[in-house]
Amino acid sequence: MEISPFTSIGQLAFGDFRKDVRGKLNEKFSTFLKGTGENETDSFDEIGLHLYYDDEGKLEFVEAFPPAKISFQGVCFLGRDIEAVIPDMKALGFSSAEADVGVDFPDAGIALTSPSGLVEGVAVHRKGYYG
Repeated sequence: MEISPFTSIGQLAFGDFRKDVRGKLNEKFSTFLKGTGENETDSFDEIGLHLYYDDEGKLEFVEAFPPAKISFQGVCFLGRDIEAVIPDMKALGFSSAEADVGVDFPDAGIALTSPSGLVEGVAVHRKGYYG
């Protein structure tokens, strides 16, 4: 799935309604509450996606993990050493910021989780999600 910053990930566009996203993926899913007061999250574990929706039921945030295949302008993320990914993103003109358990690329709307040094998760969000 190719990331288009703040716009989409693969065929899933930020702002798509939950029912439309489910129809596009046409995969088995379950729902869960990530935290108190949060909206239900769609979990597509077999394809490695957790999808988050706003109060209107529109897609606003995606977490991807194996077996998903996520890329951005030719840069693949999952399973790679974070120290190899950072220069790839910098070569594309994106600066990085260290995060609790990984690295953020705020100008691309991408955050990578890599507590062991290997990228284990990719988070992508709509514009304005963090403020």
